Amino acid sequence: MEQDRSAYLFQQYVNKTCTPAELQEFMDIVKNSDDSDVLDIIMDNFWNKSEEIEMNKNKAEAILDKVFSSNVRPVKKPELTLRWLGWAAAIFVIGLAALLINERSQKQVEFANNDVAVNPIEHAVESITAKTYKEHQKITLPDGSTVILNNNSSLVYPKVFGAKRAVTLVGEGYFDIKHDDKKTFTVYTGKLRTTVLGTAFNIKAYDTDKNIEVTVTRGKVGVLNSNATLGILTPNQQFVFNKDYKKSNLTKVIAKNIVQWQESDLFFDDISMEEAAQVLSKKFNTPITFSNDLAKKCRFTATFLKGESLEEILKIICSYNNAQYQTNTGGITIKGGGCE
Repeated sequence: MEQDRSAYLFQQYVNKTCTPAELQEFMDIVKNSDDSDVLDIIMDNFWNKSEEIEMNKNKAEAILDKVFSSNVRPVKKPELTLRWLGWAAAIFVIGLAALLINERSQKQVEFANNDVAVNPIEHAVESITAKTYKEHQKITLPDGSTVILNNNSSLVYPKVFGAKRAVTLVGEGYFDIKHDDKKTFTVYTGKLRTTVLGTAFNIKAYDTDKNIEVTVTRGKVGVLNSNATLGILTPNQQFVFNKDYKKSNLTKVIAKNIVQWQESDLFFDDISMEEAAQVLSKKFNTPITFSNDLAKKCRFTATFLKGESLEEILKIICSYNNAQYQTNTGGITIKGGGCE
């Protein structure tokens, strides 16, 4: 799965169609790889998928000169052959990635075809990558929108949204997007993008799955590729795109059944002990009181998954806030001197 994702990001970079978030993810792979195995596989795939290299000898020589004159990796310039033309293009991109990492102050990148693209690395450097493995995670985005990530998922998003609100998702996430008439919100998943103004929806887009699924619980959602709008969804509709056959289907579903994977989880985000006690009291049908009003004001952030007992949750919450809890016939009492 990691190799497939890396190959996809590499191809996006070659085509100059990657988003800032995808660029940051690709840069991290190049920068953090302990060995060259992943990059070698990417390069092999790139060569095998290239049916024709549209490049004359002078242009190929120019690329080689640019690569070999850089400080990325000193090598002896080889004899120009057809295979080297393909490798030259690929090596140039890898060399360019290394230069981008080492020269972040550079504002523009000159490509081999003499086109000039604005360098999005400044935005990518300010990006955050959230990853989950066997747990769920709630993320609050810069505009106040929230995302709940399912297991084995990742979300790349900027620290601050600019003219556009855009993120990249791999895996599954439930999005509750704050409405903004002036800025659409876009989720990139491979070659598809889901665009909204303000709504709630679920996206399932694991690399290992054959389908990408978008399900709407509130508002209206558009699903697009690079060429056209593939579907407009309203509540209780699901869009399914088959990645192998490039076919899509729009059907009616019961959306709450699709998103129930995250509904039983508890997400406390900068919440007071008193507010948390009210939520827990209602969820577990157990009265919760405080012996000291100071403890009510203590604030914390935590996530609790479906199946965790009230006692397990209270033990963690109290450990955060210098408090203890006691079970009695009337319910539960939280004791402690408070956090101030």
